[in-house]
Amino acid sequence: MKFTDLDLKPRILAALKDMQYIELTPVQEKTFPHVLAGRDIIARAQTGSGKTAACAVPIVQMIDPSIKAVQALILVPTRELALQYVGEISDIARRTDIAPSAVYGGFSIHIQTAKLNHGVEILVATPGRLIDLLRNTRLSLSNVRTFVLDEADEMLNMGFISDVEFIICCLIHEHQTLMFSATM
Repeated sequence: MKFTDLDLKPRILAALKDMQYIELTPVQEKTFPHVLAGRDIIARAQTGSGKTAACAVPIVQMIDPSIKAVQALILVPTRELALQYVGEISDIARRTDIAPSAVYGGFSIHIQTAKLNHGVEILVATPGRLIDLLRNTRLSLSNVRTFVLDEADEMLNMGFISDVEFIICCLIHEHQTLMFSATM
């Protein structure tokens, strides 16, 4: 199946063409319909199989750019994965008015807060920094419609379970939950 076979917004298709994304990988073929339909999913696929795009493309498609608030939250275990995710989302959303951003430790919280205050629709975060922002800033997750837990098993094995539970409690309304992992 090709990306052009999907009912994606023309600007997303143009960005995917720029990225030379032509055909969907197996994990993308299996997950896209469910993600776009608003269903919760758990997906396991090996590293390099296209899991990031399996999550990112439908999320960019579902964002309402008229709502200048965080609508999708992607929780990742490391700063490196946060940077990888936000880079991929930025490429996919490059031709749209959708703003992704990443927050993680080891970088100025003031710069990250300024970016959030400017308007971010897709937020990629490590648990510790996100909790810090939730406790010490006016960051709201009240518009989050999609919550992604990437490397889900690793997140829960690394001792992040109480942090993940706290963050889920901050999602005060019904939302879609997507869990991706290379191992499960």
